[in-house]
Amino acid sequence: MNSSKDLHIISFNIPFPANYGGVIDVFYKLKALHKLGVNIHLHCFSYGRVKCKELEKYCDKVYYYTRNMSWTNIFSQTPFIIKSRSNKLLTKRLKELPFPILYEGLHCSMSLENKEIKQKKYIRAHNVETHYYRQLAKNESNLFSKLFLYSEYLKILKYEKTLKKVDGIFSISNDDENHFSKSYNSHLIRAFHSNKGITSKTGIGEYALYHANLTVSENINAAFFLVKIATQSSYPLIIAGKKPSEKLIKEIKKHKHIQLCENPTNEQMDKLIRNAQMVLLPTKQNTGIKLKLLESLYKSRFCIVNNTMVSNTELEPYCIEANSNEDWLNSIEKYKSIEFSDENIKHRKEICSIFNNEKEAQKIIDIIFA
Repeated sequence: MNSSKDLHIISFNIPFPANYGGVIDVFYKLKALHKLGVNIHLHCFSYGRVKCKELEKYCDKVYYYTRNMSWTNIFSQTPFIIKSRSNKLLTKRLKELPFPILYEGLHCSMSLENKEIKQKKYIRAHNVETHYYRQLAKNESNLFSKLFLYSEYLKILKYEKTLKKVDGIFSISNDDENHFSKSYNSHLIRAFHSNKGITSKTGIGEYALYHANLTVSENINAAFFLVKIATQSSYPLIIAGKKPSEKLIKEIKKHKHIQLCENPTNEQMDKLIRNAQMVLLPTKQNTGIKLKLLESLYKSRFCIVNNTMVSNTELEPYCIEANSNEDWLNSIEKYKSIEFSDENIKHRKEICSIFNNEKEAQKIIDIIFA
């Protein structure tokens, strides 16, 4: 392999299994860069996951580091998400092998502060983290969590200035690109994903689906919102995701036509998405791009979203927009009996030319190894 294409990638978590937003982008980026001849030295911070042989198929080396979750890190002036991923051994390896570095998010970027690391440095911005944490704090109901998230927002606001030390930022969406390009050298690199083509089924499904990581407050709020909407309809709703709270479990059990699928495997989730008549995806967070929306458009039938979910994502023409409670109810009633046709699939295929893993990986290569 061409040694001029060696690249350190530092991931905020072990990116396999690729079963939630951020790690989906990381894993399929690895695969695409590997296919195009990049020799990847992957550094992973372990956070609720275990070492994975699958990654060795696409990486020359895979290193693992334990994330330091000590509560004392909360009192650091450095944001917790970054301080907890500080590691001396990682810094030593980056100095010993002076290849370009791609940081997967601000989370992994502690070594930016080290003046002995002189190689090119790039950051994949999965979000505008200041916007993301400010909105998380705003939507959080638990007082302690709210204070922690707001504190993180203020620290990240200050820390974000370190982005001036990187050679480039790879923004994941048009909105994020507009934000970063005002102050930094930013490039739009669209989201990486698992799909090679549209696999949506024609015909009519029998239920609506919401799928998400149910440990995230934004997604928990969306699930409760959809339960409330579903109580005003008799149409079946399935909510699927990992680690739902007891409060959500109890609420869903009150309603016979609403089901919960806890901790589905990738195969189970794919089946749920493909067999649904519609996927319902509301959000209050207009940051980054929601990978669950992209996955749904590739695999499912109708996708009903609010403006915040889809605005300026390039996916607007392929979604049904609902914003008020009445909009959501009317859309569910309207589309529950409409057949998803060959013509619908033909229209969806336009997405494949926009979100193309190999094309986006080549853009990264052209920028880093120019």
